Amino acid sequence: MPCVCKSCARHAQTLGLEQTPRTRAPLRKAFRAAAKQWHPDRYERDPAMRLEAEERFKQIQVAYRELMEHYETPAQWPIEPAFAARRSAAPSYVAPIYTAPGHTAPGDIPTAPPIFFGGAPGCFVAPDFSPIAERIIVTHLRDPERALAIVDLSGPASPPGSFAQFILLADEGVFVRDFRNIVSLLWYSHLGQIRLVPKPRRGLAGLWQSIFERLSGTDQKYQLEIWRRDGTLFHTIAGQVDDSIKKVIYNFLQQKKPRPPL
Repeated sequence: MPCVCKSCARHAQTLGLEQTPRTRAPLRKAFRAAAKQWHPDRYERDPAMRLEAEERFKQIQVAYRELMEHYETPAQWPIEPAFAARRSAAPSYVAPIYTAPGHTAPGDIPTAPPIFFGGAPGCFVAPDFSPIAERIIVTHLRDPERALAIVDLSGPASPPGSFAQFILLADEGVFVRDFRNIVSLLWYSHLGQIRLVPKPRRGLAGLWQSIFERLSGTDQKYQLEIWRRDGTLFHTIAGQVDDSIKKVIYNFLQQKKPRPPL
């Protein structure tokens, strides 16, 4: 059901539509076309145009998300008094699912476990991704895979938010880019043990690391190990992020582990 509020009319124009369509299919098609046209990677050699593309790309994401949400509560469909009280008593918000450009965005309620980082720097949860995070998601996800969260693992040696290293949590698997710039994928169906183990501290390097953590106020007592079902190590997150972030990832992956048959 299309919405006729001023906000949705403006969002429809952002996607290149004359008016809000009556079904979701034209909306998805317009979104894919607009995202492809204004993807920042198309303007790598034109810095000025790239800045404009990044802004437009962000506007397109917002327009699409809000239009999809308004299909659930269109402005031109009044609620009868008999149903208004019942509706107000029920939960009125369902967390939207971020879908990368070119992907199909279902209107279903997400079944994945919730992820919450408490606004920690470098940690983003769908649908509120930074432009750099969105470009990473577009590069690595394919329809119908959906991004749920991404964490910058670049560490203090890289600019904040650069995502030179990252862990990307999708609904079917986890992507990691390490310090060698190699991206690895582990499907949740192949996920083995997830462990929080004490960080080893050896010699002078360990002493300086402890001093740095004390001065910076970070908590780095543990490292997170992600193992495959075949017993091989997939990835280790050590000093790049706080233990609180590691614990969020740990809890999420524990819920995604395959359950043994009863």
